[in-house]
Amino acid sequence: MRLGLVQFAPRIGEVQFNADSMLEAANAAAEYGATLAVFPELSLIGYPPMDLLRDETLRETCRIALDEMANRLKIPALMGAPSWEDGKVYNAAYWVSDQGWSVVGRKVLLPNYDVFDESRYFQSGDQCSVLEHDGKKFLLSICEDLWARDADVKYPTDPVQLALGAADSSVDFILNMAASPYSIQGIPRRAHVLQSTANRCGIPVVYVNQVGARADLIFDGGTSVAYPNKAVQELCPKFEQGVALWDTDSNQHLENFIWDSLRNDSRMNRDLLNPPHGSNAIILGDHFDSNEITKALCLGIRDYLAMTSGKKVVIGLSGGVDSAVVLCLAVMALGSENVTALLMPSGYSSERSVADSVALCRIHEVAYQILSIEDSFSAVMGTLQTKWETQPTGLTEENIQPRLRALFLMAYSNQYGAMWLNSSNKSEAAVGYSTLYGDMGGGLSVIGDLYKTQVYALANCWNAHKEWIPSSILESAPSAELRPGQLDSDSLPPYPLLDAILMDRIEGSLDEEGLILNGHDPDLVRRVMDMMKRSEFKRHQMPPVLRVSSRSFGRGWRRSLV
Repeated sequence: MRLGLVQFAPRIGEVQFNADSMLEAANAAAEYGATLAVFPELSLIGYPPMDLLRDETLRETCRIALDEMANRLKIPALMGAPSWEDGKVYNAAYWVSDQGWSVVGRKVLLPNYDVFDESRYFQSGDQCSVLEHDGKKFLLSICEDLWARDADVKYPTDPVQLALGAADSSVDFILNMAASPYSIQGIPRRAHVLQSTANRCGIPVVYVNQVGARADLIFDGGTSVAYPNKAVQELCPKFEQGVALWDTDSNQHLENFIWDSLRNDSRMNRDLLNPPHGSNAIILGDHFDSNEITKALCLGIRDYLAMTSGKKVVIGLSGGVDSAVVLCLAVMALGSENVTALLMPSGYSSERSVADSVALCRIHEVAYQILSIEDSFSAVMGTLQTKWETQPTGLTEENIQPRLRALFLMAYSNQYGAMWLNSSNKSEAAVGYSTLYGDMGGGLSVIGDLYKTQVYALANCWNAHKEWIPSSILESAPSAELRPGQLDSDSLPPYPLLDAILMDRIEGSLDEEGLILNGHDPDLVRRVMDMMKRSEFKRHQMPPVLRVSSRSFGRGWRRSLV
């Protein structure tokens, strides 16, 4: 048997598009010698479907699509879709062929943590299925079913092991249909799960995963096979659509290809500008692959623009590292012709920040405009002083400036149809070091899941290959430039100390006592915890954040405002 493993990017709710794409991919796989096409979890409707599953017409739409595919498929296909049975909905696998279609598997373990809430919508299946095709027997599992023994999840049962034990004869391999989002920490965990399952069961584990970005969630694909006591073999390049042929008789990866419509569909094209390969760095205990993260964020930008029917973006350049990194990512994702920068200096802006912003735009051939906010700022201050009979000072004066910049950015967005890309980082969002309705605005938060130290690491990895960002930007002390001589360190702890606490608190889920026991300064811990709590209301009003960590601000961060 030859499997055509289709690393596919379904569109959520676009059943007809997904069905047409899968039909074309399966038939193309047949031309390459595949005898079974395999697609990711819920590939017919896209993942995560959320309240789409409450749409009363969805069941009939899926039935019509399955009927059409059965009539036109050249080889059988395994694909994911909901199954409605006796008033219950299952996350199911369908066998579709010229003989018709039927449900052959139901997901047993339903994740209900972080960004997942499947138990809100689905009923758990009883057990994993064992199927047979072309003389080979394989166990079919759906995504989380492989994660029963993951130490961080702790499920009470192992559906894969139970199904293997109940099988009446030996099983040749385990097949897993997945929709597993990308995260920096998740990639090595996933590899460990695949490898440990192959070692424990003594047979290969074949894994096919969804690719593409869906709002805040980025899916890397990572379709691969794990052999017992061998390293996991990646079959498809991450962050790209394609088909991998895997032969079950020889246990060999034969070749990869993409189906014809993908070659000409610019929306679905995954050929990113190749970012320079900086050396991998270890950031705060996490493996930080600069090339991988660059591709993930570029994919996130590209697909988000496509989903919102946008083509162009606008970025406010401050002369700092955050907006510089966002501009580089936007150029890689969309091309310089689709990126515009606004430089909006005030009387507190340094000559260095303006000059470096201009230099950055020239390096990447990005169009830019210099729109001083000084006159607008003076007008607002004058109006307020007249009405209030006192001069606005301190935080009031400082926050007027980013809100004026937000006004200019949104005016440009409305006038020219360009989405404003937010440049705030995770450190700022965590402790509230940003202005609501000011620099927290925009249509998409590109680096909102990267800590400040990680933003610097990414920029330095790029610059190790070629100066993509003027070195003076990276060498200058971080500053919002909202008052004379202002530095971030006036209000915040040094970023390496701050980020270490934040990562242990957010990704590590340590409370105050745990943070102190982990070696962090008690006074600093209490200060950071207080800033995080007081800024929760701001995070509820952030634009969608592209998720690249195991816990980002967004659907995976659910905290009360009080």
